[in-house]
Parts: sequence; C-alpha cells; structure tokens
Amino acid sequence: MLNLNVNLNVAVTKALCLGFFSSAMLISCDKGGGSFSLLPDGNSFQQTAGSSVNNKIDVLFVVDNSGSMSPAQTNLVNNFHSFINSFVTKGYDFQIAVTTTDAYLAGNNFYNKSASAYPGYTQTQMRALANFKGPVLTPSTPNIENKFVSNATVGDVGDGDERAFSSFREALNRNPTFHRADAFLAVIILSDEDDFSDPIRPEASWTKSGGVSDHNYADPNLETVDSYVNYLDTLTGSTTTNKNYNVSAIGTLDSACQAQENKNYTASIIGQRYISIANKTNGVLGSICDTSFASSLTLIETKILELSTQFYLTRVPDPTTIIIHVNGATVNPDATNGWTYQPSANSIIFHGSAIPPQGAQINVDFQPLSAQN
Repeated sequence: MLNLNVNLNVAVTKALCLGFFSSAMLISCDKGGGSFSLLPDGNSFQQTAGSSVNNKIDVLFVVDNSGSMSPAQTNLVNNFHSFINSFVTKGYDFQIAVTTTDAYLAGNNFYNKSASAYPGYTQTQMRALANFKGPVLTPSTPNIENKFVSNATVGDVGDGDERAFSSFREALNRNPTFHRADAFLAVIILSDEDDFSDPIRPEASWTKSGGVSDHNYADPNLETVDSYVNYLDTLTGSTTTNKNYNVSAIGTLDSACQAQENKNYTASIIGQRYISIANKTNGVLGSICDTSFASSLTLIETKILELSTQFYLTRVPDPTTIIIHVNGATVNPDATNGWTYQPSANSIIFHGSAIPPQGAQINVDFQPLSAQN
C-alpha cells in the first residue's frame, strides 16, 4: 500500500507537470520532477503562555532621586494611570518595579570602599541600594496606583552622581528573577541630567582632587551606550531585528528645557545618552519640562504594547495580500488603530485600539512572496 501511494503521488505530480491540470492551480515543477507551491500560506498565533509570542511584560522604572527631582517624581506618580490603564484593561501579565539612579553604588566597585568615602550611606545601606523600592507590582496587587505612588516617590536626598545605565544593570543583576525569559522588558528612566556610568571613576568625583568630572563625555572610561544595548540584547535574548525590550526616558531633551530647569536647579543636562539609547531600542522620549507627563506615559505604554505584541512571520509575504483576524474579526491595515507590516523584521505590529488583549486568537493569512518547496 505504501508503494502504491508513493507511485500515485508521483503520477499525479507528473500529470500536473505535463499540464493535464489547469495552470490556475498555481503548482509548478522543477527540472528534477519535484514540485513547489505558491498557494496562500499563513501564520496563526495564540497569545497564551507557552506560545511563540510575548504575552508578559516586565517594567523597570529608574527614578532619579537626587536633590532636584521631587517635582518630577510627583508628576510621574500623578499621571501613572495614563501608563497602567491599557495594561489593566487588556488583561496583560505584567510586573512593575522601581529602582533609583544611585543603585550602581551597590556594586562591588563601590560598596567595598571605605564608608568614609560615601558619607551619605552606611555600608549596609549601600548594599541595599539596588533592591527594588517597595514590592513588585502585578495585576493582583490591590490599590496598584497607590502602591506605585509609594514605590516611585523615592525622595531627593539620593546621590547627585546619577548613573541610570549602571543602576538598571545593577538592579536587574541583583534581582535576577524579576525579568522573565518569555517577557518583554521595558526600562523607563526619569532624570533631569544624563548618564555618566563609569565603573572606575569614584562616586561624586567632582568633589575629589584630581578626579574626573561626573559631567565629562570625554571620560575615557565612560561606558558606551552600545555596551548597554549589548547587555540588554544578551539579557533578553534579542537579535538585531527582534528586540525583546526597549528603553524610554523622560528627561531634558533640548537647550530650552535645560534653561527652564536651570532656573530652579542649575544642574540640568541634556540627556544625550538617554536620547541615544531610546533611539537604538525603539524607545520613547518625553520632556521633563512638560507640565504633565500624561501624554509621554501614554506614548511609552502604547509603544511597549505594540512591541510586546509584535508577531514575527515564518515566511515573507506579499504585503498586499495580508489579511488579519483577531478573535474572528477582521483588522484593517492602519498605523493608528490597525496594523502595519514591518519588512525589516518580517513582522506585524498592532496599533492603538487594535492592539490585541490577553488571550486573543490572531490569524495572519497571506500569499507568500516566493515559492516553498
């Protein structure tokens, strides 16, 4: 029976190749007698645990706790609803934690030094700096917005030598169970200065004789932005075209905002490195000079949801033939409240009201661009 079936299949294939069947069936042959199909193909994804798409989101806020930051912290917590709203209404599995821009002091380079070098901290306090501020928030956290207010109001007596990059690295390394391997990671920085992460330069070195200023982009030991992109790539298992994270920032973005900030605090610096890492990781930039952070937080939330529900196709489609259904309903291509196809990553990104909720059934059908053997 097996041989009969094989012979029958070969006969049918030869018949097709000889033209006994209509060419409209879109079946073609190679010179060796094999066949390939140009029939429509597609991908179907189920957005549930264990599937091939992200349905979990881990968010780490890095909040500047230096002397000028109380008003910005108040602005952040007052508008947290603009960030968390869709996470809750769409039923996403999220974790939200908070650390500070002086969490780097928990690193061995710093807390092993004598306590006299850091008069603001005891050794015990320094070792605890990279612990999250308050509990990690999840969908089951009662009064989640109030809890975030408590967590993110970190005060303004922290270290003035802000190093947000090495601080988020220290916090993620010291809390290794926070980032889940199958979750999208979002880092959100709030600071009115820039990052000057250098593992060699002493903390607060601008007060030390012969030290390198903390605000020195020419510091030869200043860690590059790309070194942190590489760190996050490795941590999240990301590739050039498939990044499972992004970094956003609310900071000083231009000289006008810097001048406005310096009227009150005289220490604001344009966040050149924040701008760079956000641009390299599909992050969002918001201005710390905004009266309300609501708009920036909504944009950050939307970008996280777009990237965390990005669907990577297994074949390259003819974009004009893509048809998408979410829970049986057709979703139209639209960059505001629909979907777009990203050729560089061969993926579908949903936007606005079309971003699928937790547990949605997504079907992507299309005509493949090339034949499949």
